Amino acid sequence: MNRENPIHLSLTSTNSHTVKIEAGQGSFSIGEAGMDKKKFDVLVEKELAINWNAFDAYTTPAGSHWPRFFYYYGNDIGFLEWSQNRVIEDFFWQPSNPVSIDLNATQIGHLSVRSNTIPITITLPVRDDNKPFVLKSLNLSGDLENFEILSKNANPHIRFSPDVKRDRTVLPYRLPVFKALEKITWLDVVVEPLGQPLDCECLLQFPNLQGLNLTGNLSNVVSLKRLEKLESLAIRYAPNLESFPSLNTWGNLRSFIGWNIDEITGKRLKTELKDLVKSGKDLEYCSVSKLRSSVWFTTEYGIPFTNWESKSAKIATKAYKTALQKIAKGKTENEVKQALVELIETINKLPNIETVEREDTGIAIQQLIEASPVKIQQETANNWFDEVRDF
Repeated sequence: MNRENPIHLSLTSTNSHTVKIEAGQGSFSIGEAGMDKKKFDVLVEKELAINWNAFDAYTTPAGSHWPRFFYYYGNDIGFLEWSQNRVIEDFFWQPSNPVSIDLNATQIGHLSVRSNTIPITITLPVRDDNKPFVLKSLNLSGDLENFEILSKNANPHIRFSPDVKRDRTVLPYRLPVFKALEKITWLDVVVEPLGQPLDCECLLQFPNLQGLNLTGNLSNVVSLKRLEKLESLAIRYAPNLESFPSLNTWGNLRSFIGWNIDEITGKRLKTELKDLVKSGKDLEYCSVSKLRSSVWFTTEYGIPFTNWESKSAKIATKAYKTALQKIAKGKTENEVKQALVELIETINKLPNIETVEREDTGIAIQQLIEASPVKIQQETANNWFDEVRDF
């Protein structure tokens, strides 16, 4: 394929789309008409079928299939039949209509599917050791309650990326029960570092796990000790690991990674890891590093003003960081209160502060008192907030 000239693709009719592909681009993105065209290579009318065979003629300079990766927002499921004869390395899909798909006979290495409030049923391919191609991983994101998974014996690497609430004080999030996946051996779960925490007890529905990667805010971590078959465990971007089990809990553990985690528990885990090495335990790659304070997590991930109008976001963010610096050094309740009051007064002066912005500011207040070395009750901070705000 000549990357210097535009190419004509007959996606919905003869030469229906003309695109310029940059050198080195291995992916292709298809959005629905009405979406931001700057974010996609092409846009297709919502209900039009796509001629996936239009890509058959294209290869990479090395001679392999092009594109290697697809990002598709739409409802045409013709890519499944197409992939029976054409291997797809990686396919991301977000349909906008309810759908049921069967992955038997497909040749997709890594499939990612996102649900935004719509039901999606996925039948996983039957595992057959004689088949030359298998589904390596399945990534489900968005509203996980809308997924129904059917499987006889499939064991792909499963990854869950649920949409969780921004408020980390609400009840912890629990994964839906996926009965068809109870025999899987590898699982990743990703949530926000400072959002609604993941209740680790819900992971016990997968008792055969050998590998587990958890990213983000966690609760009930003591439950992990009941996953007795774990051989590999990784915890990343976790601000609170209180009651995390001792590393010698898992007799088969060969690899442990703790990265950007709660500094208090992290120091203990670092010591335990050294003790395991000294004991002669057969370990593969292990590391505990980037131990972080609550202030670091708040600064890096807690700022709740990113979706505001640009000028207001900059002003609010600057005031937030200033308040955080003062609170981190504060020694009295009055010093913490004064820092919060200054933040609220700054936001009082901004235009168009309505319900959403008020909620964001409330989250900011909550995060700041959690980062305070001086213990402040949430109710007390809420009273300060209500006394000063005029929005």
